Amino acid sequence: GRSSYLGVEECNDYSIGIELEGTDDMPFTEAQYQALLQSIISIQQAYPATRQHLAGHSDIAPGRKTDPGIHLEWQRIRHSLAEFYVQQA
Repeated sequence: GRSSYLGVEECNDYSIGIELEGTDDMPFTEAQYQALLQSIISIQQAYPATRQHLAGHSDIAPGRKTDPGIHLEWQRIRHSLAEFYVQQA
């Protein structure tokens, strides 16, 4: 679909997507956060260039996509990833 990230169009052609089951108006579960973090870490280890690039559908297709919604705790995810990489150093 129509999308753009950092000025490059058609994100589906060059991105890796992770889907979370849920709705825009309900928080995600602890199990979902843990699975999401493990998925992101696995992808980032296989493709190191992705470490600086996390975005939701709502970021790449605003007005067309609303997920992951306001309940996704982006700061929590970024903090957990930073902690993981500090421990790996």
